[in-house]
Amino acid sequence: MNKSMNDQLKRVALVGLALIAVLMINANYIQAFQAKDLQTHALNNRQHQGIFLRNRGDIYSADKVKLAFSEPLSPGNKKSKYQRKYIKNAEVFVPITGYFTSNLSKAGVELSFDSILDGQDERQTATSWIKTLAGEKPLGGNVYTTVDAKAQQVAYQRLTSQALTRGAAVVIDAETGAVKVAVGFPSFDPNTVADVQKPDAVAAALDKLTKDRQQPMVNKAYAELFPPGSSFKTVVAAAFLSQNGNSMETPVPAPISTPTGGSKPITNSHDDGINCGLATAPLIRTFAHSCNTTYALLGAEDQYLGNEAVRSQSEKFGFYKRIPIEDDLSAPASEYPHNVQNRDEILRGSFGQGETKTTPLQMAMIGAAIANGGEMMKPYLVDKAVARVEGDDGKPEEAGTIYKADPSAMGKPISSDSAGQLQEMMRRVITDGTAGVLRGRNIAGKTGTTELTATRGGAWFVGFAPADKPKYGFAVFVEGSTDLYGASSAGPIAADIINALNQK
Repeated sequence: MNKSMNDQLKRVALVGLALIAVLMINANYIQAFQAKDLQTHALNNRQHQGIFLRNRGDIYSADKVKLAFSEPLSPGNKKSKYQRKYIKNAEVFVPITGYFTSNLSKAGVELSFDSILDGQDERQTATSWIKTLAGEKPLGGNVYTTVDAKAQQVAYQRLTSQALTRGAAVVIDAETGAVKVAVGFPSFDPNTVADVQKPDAVAAALDKLTKDRQQPMVNKAYAELFPPGSSFKTVVAAAFLSQNGNSMETPVPAPISTPTGGSKPITNSHDDGINCGLATAPLIRTFAHSCNTTYALLGAEDQYLGNEAVRSQSEKFGFYKRIPIEDDLSAPASEYPHNVQNRDEILRGSFGQGETKTTPLQMAMIGAAIANGGEMMKPYLVDKAVARVEGDDGKPEEAGTIYKADPSAMGKPISSDSAGQLQEMMRRVITDGTAGVLRGRNIAGKTGTTELTATRGGAWFVGFAPADKPKYGFAVFVEGSTDLYGASSAGPIAADIINALNQK
């Protein structure tokens, strides 16, 4: 064979090797970086077939309690399906974990961090590049939430210890926006809708839950709207303080009653003829004693404040738009009536009744903004996510952080000065107001009572803690009989939750 032919063969061999290398690089690039797009493409009919063959990642609380995990149905068999499971008292944590059903419907963190938990996120495949080159499937990543498991369980236990029809509690780290507690009642056990071996039973369970009038699958902590009652006076007071020259000592109207267009005037539920039955009283006194007439008039009358000013302040606090929490996870928009011709609607809405509606999350955010010097942080549920790979012993092991929360501000709805005055006003509710039963519990806040029906009522306590050095914003809502009150029904629950958070 002559030299010319040898050179040609060498060139052909080199070209062949180069093509093989290109094919290998392309194949691995597709597998590692384009897998997600290809798997979720609308034309890929096989995208759901292998979901239960993948080892979905775990979900943890901030204090590292495992809330959700997957187990093989046939241990030792690499082709085994995996069963999604939740902690024993999973109904406590559903507002956090959400659910992952055997018919592939998802909610909560299971939905918002689905690609990481499923092992299909490009950050996961990039982190496990060597394993991917070896032909191994990446494992689902672990997700660490911001929620304190102990405080979450205390919140749920306290809500369910009363004869309630519905209830919720939310606690937010005022400085970061991290959600420390998010509990809703009634709830349900997500294990009952996760069994991959009993699809008919799961379908029946889902149908029953969906038709339940109390809607246990609807997250009461941040997905359902309720009238906030007198806790909304916090928003009206904030609007009043934002006006030039106003302070917590500024006199405001505090009559014994306010006429309406109907036959029933607005009266003061805490009227003692000393604090709420006067021509005028300092704002702080009307707040501490929850004078309905004061806040009805502030919201309805431009000479004192006016509907537009309250609307503007509500918007600054986040009303009228969905509140983002995580991807595919948000709270519905809260509402306060404005641009309406019905004066009675504005009167009632201005002390949290009628058409004013909000979520416990929104009210907790207001408490947190007041605690944080007026700055409102975006709420979030996940602190970090960590990739997993198969270790040398064949068991999953963590391989590095692929997501880390980045706390961010949503704005500054009130000034630092207004926040400081509202803090003092909320402390006064405890020391010399409607929530005197909470003295010594080191929390501050605003009570609220809602008028739902002739036989059903609700109560709120919204505020911050500790009272002397604010760290958390919170909101507790309870619904049941008409003898529920913010101070005696919701307030002690808030105090017990904060106590659990502080026991570290």
